[in-house]
Amino acid sequence: LKLPFGGSRGLRSTWIDSSCCWIRFVFTMGKKPKAAAKAPQEDEEAPEGAVVLGGAWTCECEYENEPDAMECAACEAARPKFVDPKFENFVVGLIQTVAAVPGKDKLKVVEVDVGEEKALQIVTNAGNVKEGSRVVVAKVGAIVNDEPIKKGNVGGQMSEGMLCDGPMLGWTGGGAGAAALLPDSFEVGGPPPDQRPRGDGK
Repeated sequence: LKLPFGGSRGLRSTWIDSSCCWIRFVFTMGKKPKAAAKAPQEDEEAPEGAVVLGGAWTCECEYENEPDAMECAACEAARPKFVDPKFENFVVGLIQTVAAVPGKDKLKVVEVDVGEEKALQIVTNAGNVKEGSRVVVAKVGAIVNDEPIKKGNVGGQMSEGMLCDGPMLGWTGGGAGAAALLPDSFEVGGPPPDQRPRGDGK
């Protein structure tokens, strides 16, 4: 014999089974509790002595330096080098010569010191470069817009890389087609910053 009864708040069903002489209560349990949030994963640590390129960096002496400082203002120690993986084969270059490409109004051929034994010859249409400009160079093998840079003939001249503009580097500011310029504090052959530095000449 089953005798239903109810009326209590939260009581979904209640019955008495006389044959077994026991009472069973089934309560409304409500919504399941939310699963505990996963503990946030710790950020991956950069290699020892590394710095975040383009941002303020802290020296071993614990002094915090400006983003474009290449040595510590407190102890004069050199800024540690750390190449961001996305900037592999991207380096700071110094324009040594600039010449017009014959028969090509907008093209220039430049010789760029990238800190190697031999300067690179690069053909560019960037109109804001001149001798002494410090630029960001994508060398052969660098990935730009998901495509690897290759050595090739441009306007009848051999080109061994590319001068980068701000958008290619993911910078905020700096127009497309204009070479990304750097202040003299950036070492030739060193890694470029991951954001547009102050005092870049534009």
